[in-house]
Formats: sequence, structure tokens, C-alpha cells
Amino acid sequence: MEASPNSSDAERDRRGARGSHSFRGVDRRAATVSFALPPPRRSPVTVYQNIGKTNVDATARWVWDTAPVMCGFLIDHAKRLLAGRSVVEVGAGTGLPGLVAARLEAASVVLTDLPSELELLEKNVEANVVQGKDADVTVRACAWGELDDWQGDVFDTVLCSDVLYHQPRNVLEALANTLEALCSKRGGVVVFAYHFRENLIHDAQFFEFIDERFDERARFDFGDVWMFEWVPNRGEAC
Repeated sequence: MEASPNSSDAERDRRGARGSHSFRGVDRRAATVSFALPPPRRSPVTVYQNIGKTNVDATARWVWDTAPVMCGFLIDHAKRLLAGRSVVEVGAGTGLPGLVAARLEAASVVLTDLPSELELLEKNVEANVVQGKDADVTVRACAWGELDDWQGDVFDTVLCSDVLYHQPRNVLEALANTLEALCSKRGGVVVFAYHFRENLIHDAQFFEFIDERFDERARFDFGDVWMFEWVPNRGEAC
């Protein structure tokens, strides 16, 4: 494994600096948010946020502070987690991590969210993906736990960033079931970014569901953001 949680102090400091990137406190009044990739890659990934109806919950239409932390993590671990692999982002919202993955040599990327949120994802794909240069990126509806349309569809890397916010127990179980269903049993991994907001007691229910389905391969600490790597129980680690 590259850069385990037992990395040197210097390595942890470097990764901590990445985690405390200036994206913390994303301006949700801004029409767009950009994330710069290291050379030799071209222009930043720039996503639109908070478009559409203003009288409905806009949770999925903002770039939350954990997403850029995950993007930095994916840059550091692109060869291991993305290169040549099929990727799906669950609860993608604006799609920032998935679109960054498409620039980092993923074989393919699928961005998912509720049917009502797909317009923003499609707009961000159109704004960022260049055919022939980036991975093929598609947008699909995925309501957690409703997986009839996903039978047989599994992915090498499942991304999920900042999706926990006091949901009922049945919703948390549906999310765990969705991650399990979409993660390949052969070499698959879930990369899950969790923003600690003093909700851990409530969110512990979700982590109990995860413990029943996955083994924790690694956890990285970026201050108030934790990055987990989970592999299916008895699965083969990449």
C-alpha cells in the first residue's frame, strides 16, 4: 500500500497540508468552484453549483468542504486507486471528485445522484470533459437502496464524499447497501470521505452497517476530515 496511516511525520504533514487546502470554507454564493490539478494536466476542473430551483433542498448542489480534500487525496493515490479502473461516485452532487478522477487516468467514470439532481451533473460534465483526453464520463440516477437498474454493474473504485447529515437509520443502511452492491468483490475499494461535525454518535449507525459489509484497509486523518478505504469482506485489496 502506498502511504499507509503509519507514514512518516513528514509525509503525514504533507498530506495534512493538502487536507487543509484553501478550499476549506467553500463560498456557496459563488456560481463556480475550481480545483487545480498538478502539471502536466491542463486547466482546472471547474464545477457549477447551486443552480435550479431555489425553493428546494440544495444540499446536492454545493461543493462541500470535504470534496476538495478528497480530490487532493485522489491526486496523491491516482496510480493505485484510479489508473485504468472503473469509477463511480455515489451521491456526487456537483461531481467534483468524479470529474477530477476522469483527469487522472481512470478508465471510466459514472456520476450518480437523485434524478432531481442530474441536470447539474450533466452541466458540469459538459463543461469539463474533453472527449479523447479524459475518461468517458456518464451520469446516472441512483437513489440509495433502489438498485434494480444496477444489477450486475460493479466498479473498481467507489467514491463517496460528505454524504452523512443526520439521516434516518433506514437511509444510512440503504447507503451502505448501495456501496456494497456497486463495489467489485474482486479488487474493489470504497474511498469514503467523512467530515466530522460532532455527529459521530448519530453517524455511528452507518459505520456499524459498513463494518458488517467491509473491512477497513486504511484511514487517513486530515483534521476534521477522515478518509477511509474499505474493501469488501474477504475481498482482494488493490
